[in-house]
Amino acid sequence: MLPAHEEQRLYSRMQLDARVILATTQVRVEGICRNLSAEGLLMEVAAGKCQVGQEWRLVLPSPDAGVAPLTATARVIRVDVGEQTDQVALVLSEVH
Repeated sequence: MLPAHEEQRLYSRMQLDARVILATTQVRVEGICRNLSAEGLLMEVAAGKCQVGQEWRLVLPSPDAGVAPLTATARVIRVDVGEQTDQVALVLSEVH
């Protein structure tokens, strides 16, 4: 059993404060990525923009023009509703 203070996830998270874009063929949502791991990310978006089960194309632009953005398919697995913003947890697949 792991001590209570150790991270119990398979992949550690990297804390970020970076712009992220979610898009479908009809809708585009911008938000802030708060943390990122090998399997998913947590982002903050305007309230009501994401629902559990939605699938998006995710783009995390690079601050360096010489580095390609991270792109992936992202599925919403949790939405913590707030007054002005929601915390949205996404699982990533097809990461490039």
